[in-house]
Amino acid sequence: MAPVRESTYFPPLDKCLDGRHQLFSWKTTYIGLKQLEDAPTYGSLEKHLTDSQTLELLKRSLSPSSPPTAQTRSSFETKTSAINIVPSAQGRYNIKQIQDDSLWLSAEARIDEVAALRLVILEWQTRPAAQLRDSSLADDIPGLGGSIRGSILQPVFSASTLLLRSQPLQDRSVSIDYSQDTDARRTRLLEIYLTESRFRLETCKYLVFTALCRAGDGTSSASRHSSLLPVWVETVGHDIFTSWDIHGVSKLTGKNILISGIDAIRSRIKSLEDGCGWFRDKDEQKAIQGVWSESQILEMLAIMEIMLVNFGALTQLSRSDVVLAWYKLMSDYGFFEVFEPVSKVVSIAKVTADNKQPFRELYDTHEWQLQSLTSLVSLAVLRIPFALHMIESLSATTGSAEETVGGAAYLLNADTCNEVTEVLVNAASERLQVASPAVLAWSIILQTLREQAFQSRDSRENRRSIMPSERSETADSPESESVDYASIRSNMLSLHRRSSTGSDTPQQQTFLELLLDKCLLVPVDGDPVAFLARAAVDGSRVLNIVASLSVNFCTPFGLDHRGKLGLKMRHILLDLIKASLQLIDYQPDLLVATLAVLTGSESYWNLRERPLGYREAEPASIFLENRVFMQKLFYEALYRFPYETMPFVRLCRALAICYTDEGKEGISAVLPNLEKTDSFTFALPVSFTTYQLIQNDEESSSIQLTANLEIVEDARVSQPRLPKRSKQSHDLVMTQTTNLRQIPRGTVGRVLSESKPLVVLWNHECSPLAYLCMLLSSALSRDPVMGNDPQSNDSLPKLIPEIIDLLSITLLTATKGASEPKTSFSAVEVVQGILNTASEGLDGGQDIVSVVFDIFEQELSRQPKSTDELSLSVLIRCVQFMQVLLQVMPDRVWPYLGRSGLLGMKDGNSQLSAVLVSTEIAVGKYDFLLGCIHLFQSLVDDAITHAVVCKSPAKAATRFAAQRSLGSGVSQVVMKKVLLSFQRTMLDVYQSSSSWGFVGNEQKFEANARLCETFHQLLTYCFGIEDQPAANQKLSASLMPAAEHIVDVFLSTSGSEITLANLISTIRDGVAETRNAEPQSTKYWIQQTVSTLKFAYTLLRLNTMLGYPRSRLEEQMLRSVSLLARTYTSYPLFRQPAIELLDVLVQNADLTEGQPASLLGYMGEEAAKHFLEVLAMADEPLRDRDLSVSIWKFLSEVVSKRQQWLAISVLTSEAPRKVIKKKESEPDSHNQADSIFKIALDRLSSIERLQPQTASAMLEFVALAADSWPWIWAVTEKHPHFLTALTEYIGQVETVSNTTQNRSNQAGIEYYKIQMTSYITEILAMYAHYTRQAGNTTWAKDLLSNLTYLTTNAVVLTDFNVSLHSNLRQNFEARFDNCKLTAFKRTVLKPALLGNSFYYDLEIAGQMLKLDSSWTGKDKGGFAAEISRANVNLSIVEAQISLFNSWKFLAVELSKSLKTDVGYQTTMAEVIMDCLRTNAQNTLPQMIFERLAQSRADLAFTLLQTLIEVQSSQLEVKSVLFTAWDAMRAHGTDLTIVLDGDGASYCRTLLKILCLSIQAHTSSRTSSDPADRNEPQSNNPSTKPSAANATLRTVLEILRTTVAHGFRALTTLLHDSPHSVLPSDFALLSALLRNSLRIPGLDRHTTALLSTFADAQTSRYASTLLSWSDQLATNRDPIYGELSINFLLEMSSMPALAESLAVEGILNHICNTNLIKFLRTNKGMGPFDQPVRMYTIWVRGILPLLLNLLHAVGASMAAEIATCLNQFSNQIARANAAFTFYSTVNGTEGCVTLGMISEAQTLGVITEILDTYREAGPSAGVVSAEIMDTGWDRVRIREDVESWLQRRNVLRERIVPVGEREDGWMRMKSIGDGKDGLVNRLEQKVVEEMGLLLMLVGGKEE
Repeated sequence: MAPVRESTYFPPLDKCLDGRHQLFSWKTTYIGLKQLEDAPTYGSLEKHLTDSQTLELLKRSLSPSSPPTAQTRSSFETKTSAINIVPSAQGRYNIKQIQDDSLWLSAEARIDEVAALRLVILEWQTRPAAQLRDSSLADDIPGLGGSIRGSILQPVFSASTLLLRSQPLQDRSVSIDYSQDTDARRTRLLEIYLTESRFRLETCKYLVFTALCRAGDGTSSASRHSSLLPVWVETVGHDIFTSWDIHGVSKLTGKNILISGIDAIRSRIKSLEDGCGWFRDKDEQKAIQGVWSESQILEMLAIMEIMLVNFGALTQLSRSDVVLAWYKLMSDYGFFEVFEPVSKVVSIAKVTADNKQPFRELYDTHEWQLQSLTSLVSLAVLRIPFALHMIESLSATTGSAEETVGGAAYLLNADTCNEVTEVLVNAASERLQVASPAVLAWSIILQTLREQAFQSRDSRENRRSIMPSERSETADSPESESVDYASIRSNMLSLHRRSSTGSDTPQQQTFLELLLDKCLLVPVDGDPVAFLARAAVDGSRVLNIVASLSVNFCTPFGLDHRGKLGLKMRHILLDLIKASLQLIDYQPDLLVATLAVLTGSESYWNLRERPLGYREAEPASIFLENRVFMQKLFYEALYRFPYETMPFVRLCRALAICYTDEGKEGISAVLPNLEKTDSFTFALPVSFTTYQLIQNDEESSSIQLTANLEIVEDARVSQPRLPKRSKQSHDLVMTQTTNLRQIPRGTVGRVLSESKPLVVLWNHECSPLAYLCMLLSSALSRDPVMGNDPQSNDSLPKLIPEIIDLLSITLLTATKGASEPKTSFSAVEVVQGILNTASEGLDGGQDIVSVVFDIFEQELSRQPKSTDELSLSVLIRCVQFMQVLLQVMPDRVWPYLGRSGLLGMKDGNSQLSAVLVSTEIAVGKYDFLLGCIHLFQSLVDDAITHAVVCKSPAKAATRFAAQRSLGSGVSQVVMKKVLLSFQRTMLDVYQSSSSWGFVGNEQKFEANARLCETFHQLLTYCFGIEDQPAANQKLSASLMPAAEHIVDVFLSTSGSEITLANLISTIRDGVAETRNAEPQSTKYWIQQTVSTLKFAYTLLRLNTMLGYPRSRLEEQMLRSVSLLARTYTSYPLFRQPAIELLDVLVQNADLTEGQPASLLGYMGEEAAKHFLEVLAMADEPLRDRDLSVSIWKFLSEVVSKRQQWLAISVLTSEAPRKVIKKKESEPDSHNQADSIFKIALDRLSSIERLQPQTASAMLEFVALAADSWPWIWAVTEKHPHFLTALTEYIGQVETVSNTTQNRSNQAGIEYYKIQMTSYITEILAMYAHYTRQAGNTTWAKDLLSNLTYLTTNAVVLTDFNVSLHSNLRQNFEARFDNCKLTAFKRTVLKPALLGNSFYYDLEIAGQMLKLDSSWTGKDKGGFAAEISRANVNLSIVEAQISLFNSWKFLAVELSKSLKTDVGYQTTMAEVIMDCLRTNAQNTLPQMIFERLAQSRADLAFTLLQTLIEVQSSQLEVKSVLFTAWDAMRAHGTDLTIVLDGDGASYCRTLLKILCLSIQAHTSSRTSSDPADRNEPQSNNPSTKPSAANATLRTVLEILRTTVAHGFRALTTLLHDSPHSVLPSDFALLSALLRNSLRIPGLDRHTTALLSTFADAQTSRYASTLLSWSDQLATNRDPIYGELSINFLLEMSSMPALAESLAVEGILNHICNTNLIKFLRTNKGMGPFDQPVRMYTIWVRGILPLLLNLLHAVGASMAAEIATCLNQFSNQIARANAAFTFYSTVNGTEGCVTLGMISEAQTLGVITEILDTYREAGPSAGVVSAEIMDTGWDRVRIREDVESWLQRRNVLRERIVPVGEREDGWMRMKSIGDGKDGLVNRLEQKVVEEMGLLLMLVGGKEE
């Protein structure tokens, strides 16, 4: 049986209290759901909402809370019992306090104990955030100064804030301690309870509406928005909705859900009448009562919205009981027309005409919402379309309702209908405006019912053969009453019939007749139907109410699901208008209401930002597809055009937002009617008589023109215009435009008005759009326009903004429609065609674009003299027109703005500023400013979108060349000037706007949000890519001046206080949550704060990137860190930008040379404590992955960037002072929660459960903490699971195949897993270091079994996709001229996170290249996908490089602990060979390979050095030689080339490795030596010769190519390019030669060796180098002389080579060099003479070389050696006196060095050999006389040495160390711990060497 899944809604209490589980609040749930639309990375929301307990609560959201019962009390006691939860030993929580608070809350709120317990735990978990918001609040208020007045902060800091309770604000110098203050804590509990109750309803509404939206949208394009949400959201909503069974009874509650909603509203009203009853005897009662009452109202609003959503989902008529219950509620409380305060709190009473009072105090905010929702629900419950349809279907039904249908629908229940009629008649009598839409709807339903009932009766009477005359008499009955009022259509029945006649019986009556009789039984004078209609239309002005609802409520309060809720509300009102068309004729009020419903309060900017997927949801779409609407409204308006121009223009504007698919053009659906109409309504001039009457009757009169009728005076014949867009295609053809200025002779028209002047509907074809644009032109030129009413000239100014608005919306729809995949034409083609049509009626040389621009300039010139709102409206519409035109014709907009007076670029007088000062600031409304800000944003976007196009060179035009790229004709000079001018103006606005007055905060928030967002974009575009090029060469060159201006203003060291004050003030606004503000205002409040935080973050990072000193902005931000911390807790969306801003502050502070600024110091200890407690919760409960990563990144910076005080708190959870003062003897504090470091260890102990990105960030935090604070290992080591979990994880890591890496979703997981492994490896390396220092190697040995993945994969890097990157670069640069792919390489402005935008900035590239079809490509296979794959591939490579570096650290550390371990020696050898083999097989690009190859080589060298040090005898160690030589050959063996390039350092490392690998073969402990890794390693003796031969072959090749020829190459390179050669290079070759010559068996290959060195002329080059060495000496240091001598010395160590040197006369070459002549000075050169190296050359070079030659050649060389030594007689004389004892020290006289002893030993051996040959004479084959005496005094040396050995104490004092090695020996104790009287190792060596010397000279060793 599967285990029962643990509830996530309220898991066991211990998990909630120990931090393992963070409870979801309903508010957090709701906010998280809304943010899913923006695709955040919330990981736990689905699990929470699919939990059975959560679902159960949502399904019962309209039901009352469960009261306390014995069962709930038992559950409560079980949950809190000691067996389930243990009291905290650390004092983190007080279980007794939790229990008491839970029982108290249960009693006060009348909820069950377990529910109360959950709220108490929720309060406890969120307490740190609440205390942080309160902490230092009083300190911040004085800093606000006067800025708090008139801002949104004022109401938040008023007495209505619940947390302040009765304390005056000025007295709150210390924040509340909720754990100690019971009243404060319980007050907060009540507030949480109220908030939870409300947001559970909001969450339920959101989920259900999501499911209904998806179901309604289906799979059409309208589902695009829904598809942004995860499927599980719809599933949860559908589950809730299904459980409700809106057509029946819910199984959960036994009620219909709508009945439950009505009951819930009624219960809350009852509660409002009774009061909450909380804190009855305390001062808090008044404050909590106000908040509680407000909460009840808000819950009522949420319940009504849920009901509204459910009514919209009904597929049939509303149930009878639902309708009856609702209208009874409305009857009882007067449709909530007013709130009437009473003595208790607030009472909602029945409304009479005498007691009407407006809402009071707190409820003013919610009055309009409550009344609007009441009106909409009252209308929705009637379901007008279903009701009218049912009435038609019941026309032939007879009998009662029960007999027919069963009473489900309310129209089938006569009693219900009677009740509804009575309620609405009463409401109509009292003129309740809230009820007026329902009153009108009911009158329509009753009228339809009456018509159908009469038709049924007439049909029945006809069947009974009743005479028509009798029916006529009945119809003319005097009991009938006539209905006659202007607003009701004349076809409404004028007779009110009784329900029966004498000839009918009840059995024969139809159901509708019975129902009608019942409905009309109400106490009203006259006809109830007519009364209701009159009351609604004339009395309550219902059409105005409908318009007001649409504009003031549906749009601003229906923003859920990006406005779809508001659209659904407007659908309800549209149904009412549609139904009313059978009663109400075409009239202004009806048209106004219709327009309001169609457009709401959505501005052009709202429509512009709306996705295309809203087409089906638009009321305008319903209007266009409905024949009734089109016939009775649209075509009626069209027939009246242009006599009544305004209605037609506004209606077209409202409908223009919908586009049509016909012809695949994506144009506005009304555009065909705008382009061509067959009618033209025109008023004839009074004096016009040239027409004839052709028809005259009572119905209509028709006339015909006998002459042309001029529409415009002084009409000029229109010339052919621009090509007109064809109806079938967008091919441009030349046509003769329709004459818009006259109606031709012979045109027939119908007279509509007989009064003078005649109004005639002419059968005249024209283009309304062209005519309207002609009006614009005439308004500009002041041409009088005929054909309108007498007020036409006065109405023309009102038409101007409307016409421009229509043009803008039409073009906007065209641009959006053209972006549809099925559209065949581009936006440019479609828009060009529309503009051509619009320009048809204009004079030659004009087009509509220039006309609008001229009108704009004309109106600007009237400012600031004019304060006319109409003029301002024209300016606003013109700005909108520019914005939409910019998308398709930027080459028209940019030049115009450059010469326009808007920015004043010519004369310096900005009309934008003038309009602001004279008009908008005065009235506090900033529509024009916001329009200009939108335009500024669009200009920035356009400039960056066309950046690549502008950069590409112009190509010669060819016959078949493609059309010029969009925007390529705009001059960059113009763009720079316009953007800079705009930027200066907007920055002035940003700086000064804080002092302006605003009618509402919404515009203030929006302006700040958009400006900060644009500033941020400017900086990102200009500095986010292209690190190297000069400003004028960048792709973003046109934006650079504007961006640099931002930098100059914000990043100066003496920044403007006004600028910074506004920025800080904007962040402060984010702390002050807007309570119950309009959704639109809240939206921009959020955007303002987020954009400001991001802008500040970008500025600070840019400051560091540019290398500027600390700016004034950074100082202000540091002072505001406590504000940023509170901003973090204010709203979920603020968390990530706030934490990132704090992160960059820490990074920048660390860059200072002195002590960095302390965040703890600026934040305050108390606030820092609470802030860290909040951060300890990380991303819980939403598990926002990106936020979690940002938090751990911030904490990583804190512990690693010199923030010592805050770091201590992070690592220990204690205050720094307490940690410092704590004595070791004191026990640990038990009042603290677990530290963040401990929390990280706990979570990482279950690392397999964490998301890779989060785990990676946490591991980085632990690694940096351990690296910066080594003492933390004492804590880490004690953790029971952490190290074990990491070790096991790294042992279980699997290698992902290449096919998996090709899948982007798997690749994303792959690179983070590699990064995780890298951090784990680094942590283990540090712990290995820690254990080694502690003397513990057991852990390191245990780790070996888990290193398989690292040893196999850490070194090898095979995932770089060479073909992907090379093909991408070639294809990209072939497609885009003058644009390199590297131009999109991101800079350090934004952190480079692993992923699809890691290396190349995909976002900026997409913005710049989105207009090019190759960017997206076919089936999303364009450059965007390719660059994304390239970034992912580079991310994997970067992660693998990081892994290698960590493995390098661990491998080296383990080599120190386990260097004697045979198994690890084998592992080290394999790692060495992997490093070298991978380097040899490199496929990486140079930029990656250089750093990686060097690192691999360094690791190989370090490990090999360790193996050589311990003289490892493993066969794998010997195999390193062959792999090393392969790597060397792959890199290049010609040292002239490799050392003169970028790989010189790598080459030197390879030479070192070669040297060590050869040394491994010089060991005599093993005789076997495998040739290479590919040869089988066997103990069979037969394999040993082949192995040895392979080794010899390799060594000989090394000697030939690297040593012999290499020395020659080095010498040549040193002469030609001295900077490329280092002295160590010659030393390496000498070491290689020395080790190679020691290889066993090499002496058998002397012929090959001699040939090798002879071919390379090595000895000659060595002697040549020696001859140059005096010239190459630096600071008189002849280092190259020593190196050349040493090389010759190594050669001479092999007899055959020594003989070769002797034959070549090497001694003669040496003795004749200038350097060696220095040794022949008068006194010779000793160890203390300068240069010191000359003595070294003598002792360690010349003398050993002479000895080797003498040993190799023998007697034949004796004479030459003796002669050579005699050339250095002074040197030998100095050596004879070197050991003379002086009782007193004079300088260096009397001092002894090891070199002196070595010199004496070598001279002694040479002298002894020469003496032997001299004495042997001819027997040795020499002439004794030719062997000269060397002059070395053996006797004196013996006596002096004996003297020194007899004075050991004096000798100790006279020993002088020479060089670092001897200095080290001087500090080392002697072997034997001084038992022989020797103090240090150097003294011991001196004594030992003197003893050997004494034996050599024939003395007796002491």
